Amino acid sequence: MKKIFLLAIVVLAAGCAMTLSAQDPDIAAIAQQHKAKSDSLSMLYGQLVGTRAAIDNPKNKARKALLKTVSDLLAVENKDKSYKDGHTLAMAFYGNYAALKKDKGIVASRKAFADAFLAAYSDTSAAANLNQRFQALNGDARRMMTELQALLADSTAATAARTKLIALKSDSLSRNMGTFFGFQAGSLVKRQNYSAEQCNQLLQGFKAGMAFDEKNDAVLSGIMVVNEFLQTRESVKRHVDLTYSPEVFLKSFAAVLNDKKTPTEEQYKAMEKSFKDYAGDAESWARENSPEALTHRTMGKKYIERIMERDPGYIQTPSGLVYKVLAPGSGEQFKMDDMILVKYKGTHVDGTTFDESKEPVAFAPGRVVAGFREALLMMRPGAKMIAVMPSNLAYGDRGAGDVIKPYETLIFEIETIGLEQKEGKAPAEK
Repeated sequence: MKKIFLLAIVVLAAGCAMTLSAQDPDIAAIAQQHKAKSDSLSMLYGQLVGTRAAIDNPKNKARKALLKTVSDLLAVENKDKSYKDGHTLAMAFYGNYAALKKDKGIVASRKAFADAFLAAYSDTSAAANLNQRFQALNGDARRMMTELQALLADSTAATAARTKLIALKSDSLSRNMGTFFGFQAGSLVKRQNYSAEQCNQLLQGFKAGMAFDEKNDAVLSGIMVVNEFLQTRESVKRHVDLTYSPEVFLKSFAAVLNDKKTPTEEQYKAMEKSFKDYAGDAESWARENSPEALTHRTMGKKYIERIMERDPGYIQTPSGLVYKVLAPGSGEQFKMDDMILVKYKGTHVDGTTFDESKEPVAFAPGRVVAGFREALLMMRPGAKMIAVMPSNLAYGDRGAGDVIKPYETLIFEIETIGLEQKEGKAPAEK
């Protein structure tokens, strides 16, 4: 069973010596573009999901029930967090109900789930051995599903007895799921130190969520639409600074469902492609213009402007690499397929070191980032250089782990010792 908790992840630009003001005209303009792109994404996504729903629900009555469900569920987004937590836990029933029915032919009981949830939530001893309880519940659930599938597949058993046994085991499985999520709710309340009022709000949210009729296919479809919307929204927010708007989504979703015409599969496929293309472009733009990216790009740009203004020894190449020769070295310049012994030190623009070689390391120019490669190919044995690499010549929009952030400008102090000595050959001359 899957616990559904939707947690927003806020990306902060950490460790930056300089920040950007929200009053900056460029920043304000970018913020407006973020909202415009977010709203466009929400509108297109609403049209896409609405088109699928309209195709699957051609009758007007079903569309009305589906649309009301989606509208009611999205309205919960305006409630307090504790209310939404309870509502989200209730929605877990419908997700499991749909999956069990579709994949295994098992029909879960909403009442059994709700009763078991409330009992487990009220169990003050639940915090003790919680992990063991979860493991036991999962084990019991797997066993019950296996038994139910066997019963459903056995057409030789007496019909009345078999039907009664299936109902009993389905109720047991539903209680198992309710207990699981009830323990989750109790753990959440304790972990976040909820007040009595917040606990009350959580229960109100849960009870409101359990009021939907899962046996109405249109209602269940509406629940799945909102679950998918919320999961998509949170998935996008984890990676880029774009926020799907429930209001914009609902407006475009409703416009499709209220149209008496039923879209075709061809129209849906064309719309799906258009949405994916736009989403890809919008997410790329958002990564390039996130607060963190803007901060790092601005810091790098100002750093390069400052050092070139203060020290005429720095030279900028057509690619954007900025370098200063400390020692020219001697002999031939290195080539792409050479294995070069290098000592280096890498720092951020604030002067902190992120990497340093204590001993010479062998590098092939073709196997390092573009800025480092360009620097090595300008050097000779015994040369020393400071190379300042904008992000497009370093680690770009991805960064490198937790050490190098996206769009960071990096400074490397590089010393080339010579070519790596190969077996049977004399070392390269300096």
